[in-house]
Amino acid sequence: MILYFSGTGNSRHLAELIGRQAHERVCDMAELMRSGTTALCLSAEERLGWVFPTHFWGMPALVREFVSRVSFSGYAGQYCFAAVTYGMVCGNPHGQLRSLLRDKGIGLTASFSVRMVDVWTPLFNLTDKARSLRITQAAIPVMERVARAVADKRRAKRISCLPPLIADAVHKIMYQHHRPTSPFHTTDSCIACRLCADSCPTNAIEMNAGRPMWVTGECTLCLRCLHHCPRFAIQYGPHTHRHGQFVNPYV
Repeated sequence: MILYFSGTGNSRHLAELIGRQAHERVCDMAELMRSGTTALCLSAEERLGWVFPTHFWGMPALVREFVSRVSFSGYAGQYCFAAVTYGMVCGNPHGQLRSLLRDKGIGLTASFSVRMVDVWTPLFNLTDKARSLRITQAAIPVMERVARAVADKRRAKRISCLPPLIADAVHKIMYQHHRPTSPFHTTDSCIACRLCADSCPTNAIEMNAGRPMWVTGECTLCLRCLHHCPRFAIQYGPHTHRHGQFVNPYV
């Protein structure tokens, strides 16, 4: 069983590739959360995988909440791995996950990371589509190596380039600073298609008079709404309108 969370498709791409190689079922954590499905059954031969993006050098809030809620029947020390996608710096999401799983009596056997397109467009410019495609294609051989390692149930430990205490401190401060939904806004190019509201993994968006409204004080900050908007009508802060959109072309 591979549990994944993905805003723009990078982590989904990785999860599905691993699933095909290891012959494991692939499940979307956001969909499980929406349906209230947090009691899962693990067979004796199954692997338990966690695939998600780094958010400000740490775990996305939705993933942290899912891990805190989920329970597994049938867990008896099966191979458990984490595979994290990141843009510039990975940080310490593996260590954070390891601590949460330890509290549930689950050991993390292997940790992997894959560099992909950084979709934090309040800072990074993604208007060069060819460059984004090159980064995505360069990640595929790395993903394939990770998939083979998981299929073979190899042990692996990712060594962080940052001291965990520093990465955790930056994550806590910066993520909490940016999570409020107040910087989100829409332009007049909105066509009221409802895609943002229907696909928001934390149900943070509702339609009001034909326009999306953010109805929660915070969200998980995956930017799925911004990057998937067919008219690029959703923006976050003052700079994203100049920095383009990205959706992984392989999912």
